Amino acid sequence: MENTFQKEDLTEAYKLITPPALIATKGGMEKLYNITPVSWIMPMDYEPVTKVIFSCDPAHQCDANIKRSKEFAVCIPLDADDPVIEKCGSVSSADIDKFARFGITGKRADKTDLMIPVELVSSWIECRLVRIISEGSVDLFIGEAVAAFKK
Repeated sequence: MENTFQKEDLTEAYKLITPPALIATKGGMEKLYNITPVSWIMPMDYEPVTKVIFSCDPAHQCDANIKRSKEFAVCIPLDADDPVIEKCGSVSSADIDKFARFGITGKRADKTDLMIPVELVSSWIECRLVRIISEGSVDLFIGEAVAAFKK
């Protein structure tokens, strides 16, 4: 089945964000694509383009991947209760391929070197990293949209 997504205006991309979200990243040495569920995510700005902010534990692979690659994608699940979301949050390692492990179909992103779990999502926003703020026990990642798509 073909998944058809339409390109969205980057000033309107913030309207796509609804928690939980899956954060798509790419690993370093192993070059594995990763997806991690997050609940603490929100739009931050929309002029001149959408910016998003979310929190991540510095001990998680998602954190290390974004710090290395300087990019990520916010992927909004079709079903927030899909068991694969919980499964993706159950492991964090540089050598685990979550796409293969959990049978997730991926599609190369448009403007970033990421894999999007297209069968699981209603939309996604590809982001370049703008800033990281370390606060207490978490890192806050701020990203700026470079591409956005929805079904």
